[in-house]
Amino acid sequence: MSGQHIEKKEEEVNYNANEIVFSKNWESFKGEEYAEYRANWSKYPKERFVSHFPLNLDIETTDLCNLKCPMCARTMKDADKEHHVAKSRYIDKEAYMNIIDQAVEHGVKAIKLQYLGEPLLHKDVAFQVEYAKQKGVLDVMFNTNAVLLTPDLSLKLLEAGLDKLFISFDAVNPKLYAQQRVGTTIGVVIDNIYEFIKLRDMFYPKTHIRLSMVMYDDPIWRRQFDAMKVMWEGLVDSLGYGIFNERNPDKRHEYAPVEGFACEQLFQRMFLKCNGNVTVCCVDDSDEYIVGNWKEQKLIDIWNAPKYREIRDAHANGDYYKIPMCRKCFLPDLYKKTYLDK
Repeated sequence: MSGQHIEKKEEEVNYNANEIVFSKNWESFKGEEYAEYRANWSKYPKERFVSHFPLNLDIETTDLCNLKCPMCARTMKDADKEHHVAKSRYIDKEAYMNIIDQAVEHGVKAIKLQYLGEPLLHKDVAFQVEYAKQKGVLDVMFNTNAVLLTPDLSLKLLEAGLDKLFISFDAVNPKLYAQQRVGTTIGVVIDNIYEFIKLRDMFYPKTHIRLSMVMYDDPIWRRQFDAMKVMWEGLVDSLGYGIFNERNPDKRHEYAPVEGFACEQLFQRMFLKCNGNVTVCCVDDSDEYIVGNWKEQKLIDIWNAPKYREIRDAHANGDYYKIPMCRKCFLPDLYKKTYLDK
């Protein structure tokens, strides 16, 4: 891997993606179709273009997790006894295969096997990767806390053809790490990540490894990110962070409208929850804006449903603020600070 790194912002539409790139070796294994898909990932939101089917499906294969991270909406929901939501637990193999078959039929390019749950808790996770790859999905990926990323499972995932692994790693200080990733220790996770890296480097160099953290408005967290550069340079392909977004409903507020904002996710991806609900963005952990149910409807019908068109049209026409959920989203404000206030 190259010893140099460049800090960059992902394609302009991905407002909350901040990344340090160490290596792009994995890209040499990608072809023209992959390059076209990534170009469209940026192009479609900018042009407010609605394709026949989403480029990416986010599939919540399980809504369970083995940690209790304080910044996570899932942890907050578990602690809220009054509004506790029963878990649907897992998407079974037959249902998963049906989702992939529908998606491939309509030309999906990418699959992300995760939302609020921890994908490694699903016993079929290696099969899920393998099935999607065998069906021709270009980009198969997921986020994980890496607690369960044993060498045996790592090898199975790499053999299955996993394209990208995004690992949450919020600090290099053991105390701060334990504060953020409640239920594990930094030593366990470091060992697991390093074993995955060694297997990747020896046998499966096409797999992209990215570590990411949640960034807060406090110098201590910037120092942790700077320390991560020293720790992981020459090992992983990239490091990144996303700005913390308040998920506690009692602390959230409405932001002022931002002229010209349109959410990129409405034109890129669709979110399939473990409970059957289909939602439109990563911020909607409360299923506030449900556009369909994948257990009862065809995916193509949901993508083109009137309620989906309503929110897309609002964003495309500069009226995103008419959608109550969108008024509480931090992305327009982040977009303003990143691109308009300079």
